[in-house]
Amino acid sequence: MQEYSYTSTLKVLPMVGEETFITNISYNTSVSDNTTYYSDENEHFYDFVHILYKFFIPVLCIFGIIGNALSFRVFVFTSFAKQPSSVYLAALSVSDTWFLSALLVSWIGSLNRLATQSVVFCVISIYITHVTSFLSVWYVVLIMLDRYIVVCHPLKGHRLCSRQRVLIALTIVTAFAVLFYSYCFFTLKIDHLDDSERQLCRVRESSYHVLRLITYFDSVITFIIPMVAVFVFNLAVICSIRRFYFRQFRMSRGQLYASTSPMFNILSKAQVRLTVMLIIVSSVFLILNLPSHGFRFFILVNDLLKRRKENFHLFLIQHCLQIMYYINFAINFLLYCMSSKSFRRCIRESPKCQKY
Repeated sequence: MQEYSYTSTLKVLPMVGEETFITNISYNTSVSDNTTYYSDENEHFYDFVHILYKFFIPVLCIFGIIGNALSFRVFVFTSFAKQPSSVYLAALSVSDTWFLSALLVSWIGSLNRLATQSVVFCVISIYITHVTSFLSVWYVVLIMLDRYIVVCHPLKGHRLCSRQRVLIALTIVTAFAVLFYSYCFFTLKIDHLDDSERQLCRVRESSYHVLRLITYFDSVITFIIPMVAVFVFNLAVICSIRRFYFRQFRMSRGQLYASTSPMFNILSKAQVRLTVMLIIVSSVFLILNLPSHGFRFFILVNDLLKRRKENFHLFLIQHCLQIMYYINFAINFLLYCMSSKSFRRCIRESPKCQKY
């Protein structure tokens, strides 16, 4: 068996070969044939995870990159660009593409050991995944905040969700991520494992305690706050849409006049259909992110309580959840196609610059 690093962070670029890019807090555990953590069951589990990383990761990355590129084209160069939230969705496509590109390059690097033996390669790959994973989470939050304002407070939607304000919000979030995660350039190094050529990208010993604090803060801003925000916004928007369709039904029965509801007059069916699509996207986002982020939070809490539990089985579970987390960056194009007739129609449009 090889040496594994049991890590408390989600922002990992697992390698199919003998190297693994690790960031933040790591609990190193050597697993061998005579270790109590190793068993035939774990061996089969390991083989399953190994096959997933070896074959599923490149397929997922290629599919996701192509899908995100097509999504970006629709959101920027077709009539869909006139829809609210198109700027957020285009930014989300770019962020997800960068994440998948870094993951694919790391997967390729695992096949060519020499490609990974570089501090620059190590730091840049990890920095990109940190920044883009943060941006993807917060772009979804901004998308649902936009929908919450438009659907739940339609009288204020035109003023608060203008294109200028959208660009300002995107700039602030992006600038924060680019600056905050720059700590990667000062806290990581390449270590040789034993006397072999095997190398591991890991934290500098002098930065360990500082990085622990950063990891706790990172968990709050990439897990607790965004997940709660997306859940609350989703719930509020779903309730508003339910009231919208209920009013529409009553109007069709002649029991209610449109003039009695300012919200009904302002909120169009096109906006409601777009909102339904975004609710589906954000709900899948929650489903795919919660298990892996929850597992990370579990390890962080155990670390805070001094209950470190080194277990090869948990290591493999973590990486299965990690793959589930990666799917989130590649699946949006499929969700757009399944949930929006307008998106499917715009795919067939000839690309052209839109005037706003």
